[in-house]
Amino acid sequence: MLNCLKTAKFKLLLAMISLLVLTNTIQESYAKYISSASASSNFTIAQWTFKVNDQDVLAESDFSSTIVPVIDTNSNIKEGFIAPTSTGHFDVIVDYSEVGVSFDETVSVSYPDDSSVTDLVLTGYTLNGGPLVSIDAGDEISLTHLLGSATSQDTFRFFVQWIDGTGETMDNDADTAASKDETTSLNVNINFIQRAN
Repeated sequence: MLNCLKTAKFKLLLAMISLLVLTNTIQESYAKYISSASASSNFTIAQWTFKVNDQDVLAESDFSSTIVPVIDTNSNIKEGFIAPTSTGHFDVIVDYSEVGVSFDETVSVSYPDDSSVTDLVLTGYTLNGGPLVSIDAGDEISLTHLLGSATSQDTFRFFVQWIDGTGETMDNDADTAASKDETTSLNVNINFIQRAN
């Protein structure tokens, strides 16, 4: 019986050792096939940054303070002022050098409803120093800019004239009354739309 007890203890010890070896082997086997990894995929977003007359229009869409009218000199009109027969121009420079997509651009100049000088008319514009193009107030200038084009800005020069005589809508009394307002204006609207395809 003692021999049987020793044999049973030996078998139990052998079974425990076998179990430990088997457990250790299983853990090592599973460890070879269990792994994990993580990452984040970073995408660079294309820029959509426009400047009009050096002002970031996404940060501040009203660029009125950046438009400086230039009145042609006339020996009969005080320098820097407009009056009937005056001519002049103003520039709108659109910088799209930091835009990372193709886009369409529309530009229009219109009369405000409360303008005191209805005879101040838009006579035309040039684009990037090109030829003079006739345009009426409210007409849209439409341009398409494809990604990778050679240019990165548009310089519009808009020409105006205070007509007097043929085609005028204001008589002398209305011209005189307008001088009491001290200023008059034109509206400039620019829209940018990304091209989808």
